[in-house]
Amino acid sequence: MDDYLDYCEKVRGMTAATMEMKRNVLMRFQRVTNIESLDELNNETFDRWIKHETARGVSPRSINMYNAVVIAMVRYYKELGIKVPLNLTLIRKLKEGEARRSFYTAEEIESVIGAVDLQTGLIIRIMFETGMRIAEITKLRLSNFRGRQIKFIGKGKKPREVYITEETLQLLNHYIIIYGVKDYLWGFYEHGGNGEAPTVNTIRNRLKKAFKKVGYDDFYPHSLRHSFATDLQRRGASVAEIKEMIGHANIATTERYLHGFDGKMKELFDKYR
Repeated sequence: MDDYLDYCEKVRGMTAATMEMKRNVLMRFQRVTNIESLDELNNETFDRWIKHETARGVSPRSINMYNAVVIAMVRYYKELGIKVPLNLTLIRKLKEGEARRSFYTAEEIESVIGAVDLQTGLIIRIMFETGMRIAEITKLRLSNFRGRQIKFIGKGKKPREVYITEETLQLLNHYIIIYGVKDYLWGFYEHGGNGEAPTVNTIRNRLKKAFKKVGYDDFYPHSLRHSFATDLQRRGASVAEIKEMIGHANIATTERYLHGFDGKMKELFDKYR
């Protein structure tokens, strides 16, 4: 497992967030299956893993994602000529069913912010106003800010710049003073900690609890990125403009993020047909 992760990091150049996700999945896979060698990794073992994850309430979508991590490792070793009993052709994706809610309106976001503490509310505000990914916002430091501007290294090691509103900047400055922030923005200073950056899982769990508090049980962090793009579209931004603001490499990716016509099909048909 360590050899494969070393390859992902040093040869493939995968980001820290991707590496953390892969490491967590593979370590849990090993704990659940209790195997100590690739020789023990067969289809019976893999089925046992799927049954375990299903029994503990993990969604089919997440299980499929976790399975892809394990399968990628198996393919790596098979390509090296190492025999692994797992027959990949027998593995089928689980039926994911109805897609989860993919975006929230500005009003719904405000209802969540109004129900949580200052720190959690600021994280949600900045993600909704900028479209930043959870891995990007987790590692934010004071040095990333120049007034309303945030400069950071995004996905694919691409330099990005985004902007928050004046209202959010004022709240942020208040937060920095109240919490005594010195470096990492979300370091847990209020608990006597040393201000180190939290993990992505810590921020993810905090956000999920925040949305669940007001009745949104199916929240996942990337929906804030979809919410950012959809809100821009509803305010009149073109797809090309949204592409630049969200930091996508091509416009086709941006189009998948837009939900501006959800619930409006009857109006469109009545208008144009």
